[in-house]
Amino acid sequence: MDEFLFLQCFCYACFKLNIGYGYALDATHFISIQSPHLPPLLLHAAIRFPHNLSMRTVFHTFRLTAILLACAYATVARGGDWPQFLGPHRNGAVTGETIRTNWKNQPPKKQWEQKVGSGFSGPIISDKTVFLYHRLGTQSTLDSIDLKSGERNWRYQHATQYRDDFGFDNGPRATPCVDGDSIFLMSADGMLSAVEKNSGRKRWEVDAKSTWKSGKGFFGMAPSPLAVGDVVVFIIGGQDDSGVIALNRNTGKLAWKATADEAGYASPVLENQGKDPALWVWTREKLYTMEPGSGHILASLPWRSSMNASVNAATPLLLPEGVFVSASYGAGALLVKRKGNLLNRIWSGDDHISNHYATCVYHQGYLYGFHGRQEYGPEFRCIEAATGKVQWSEDNLSAGSVICVNDQLLLMMESGELILLEASPDAFRTLGRRQILPSGVRAFPAFSNGIFLARSPERLVCMEMSGNP
Repeated sequence: MDEFLFLQCFCYACFKLNIGYGYALDATHFISIQSPHLPPLLLHAAIRFPHNLSMRTVFHTFRLTAILLACAYATVARGGDWPQFLGPHRNGAVTGETIRTNWKNQPPKKQWEQKVGSGFSGPIISDKTVFLYHRLGTQSTLDSIDLKSGERNWRYQHATQYRDDFGFDNGPRATPCVDGDSIFLMSADGMLSAVEKNSGRKRWEVDAKSTWKSGKGFFGMAPSPLAVGDVVVFIIGGQDDSGVIALNRNTGKLAWKATADEAGYASPVLENQGKDPALWVWTREKLYTMEPGSGHILASLPWRSSMNASVNAATPLLLPEGVFVSASYGAGALLVKRKGNLLNRIWSGDDHISNHYATCVYHQGYLYGFHGRQEYGPEFRCIEAATGKVQWSEDNLSAGSVICVNDQLLLMMESGELILLEASPDAFRTLGRRQILPSGVRAFPAFSNGIFLARSPERLVCMEMSGNP
């Protein structure tokens, strides 16, 4: 139960029944510090009501509260789309949805599965449609797929010549971003594209490699695009101060450019709190915050490993405690807060949690994620966000990605195993395990309306796991 939503409905019910501010605030203050479960809330609130109110009045107050809550949760429980890398808020988390936890008797049910091309680009979901960016032969391919049936609606393709220098997958790395009636893409060799959502018709293409001399990096170009108002932000590591660029969403023309840094592998994030929205961008060299409309740099802080053969790959997380980033190769984790043109360090260190490529998720003051290099067998950890204190660690899991759905964690392991955990700082508690894909899973999965989508280099699978099948 969401206490804030309960309190809103409760106060409104009090006022509608002419109980007044004093009584409502007295009861709701007591509610706000109690258990988040509904029966204790109602019990404590009933006890807290002034004794000169009749039980009939108390009963009607709670009855109206329950009706309002039911209406509110009917909307919330529908869930939302997964329109971009790391989900609707680019933090790997969704609320207002539930997952079946009794996998022994009610395991996740496979809705459909299909063969796909290569790539580490994750699926996205919008308006009951799946969009997957993958490689078929010499073509970078965007498919529109019906979420319910798995049938393809349309296909958009453009040529690619990317070859991985280390023998890894040759497909696209960046996950598409759908915003309004457009889908925005970046291929591994730097082709930036906009495609019409309903038809797959090309709106524009810009070659970042030839236009801004973008470097290939170690593993190709990978940060996922971010739509912000009238522009789309790409981290491309181009020359002549075009490390980060914003293109007009309708025309593909350059709106602004910023930094001389090489690209990392972390994706940009929009902070939309308060009066002044800000971009957070982590390049190969520094963590920046910028004005989204102009690219003007508000503040920056160098944060990278001293090793040349290293990457910054996990995306920044915007938390109540500050902005969090983490990398391996000895860099470690960092929590900062911005004050004017400075980024003030709250805590940092390599012993807390070092994300090799998978971004952590946040739940009720704690971060959950993979600690250590992928090739060495990382641990899965829980740390306190405000201090970096390690709450627990679990080894023998290998690498993977994590999504937070309300109070549960879904771990999509590289091995193809899906693991359901409690999101608890007390201990590592497994609720279910299921092999759903062959090994080699690197793409970030998607979750929407009880549907879980994940892909290996050759397979895309759709699993139904709603708490109310």
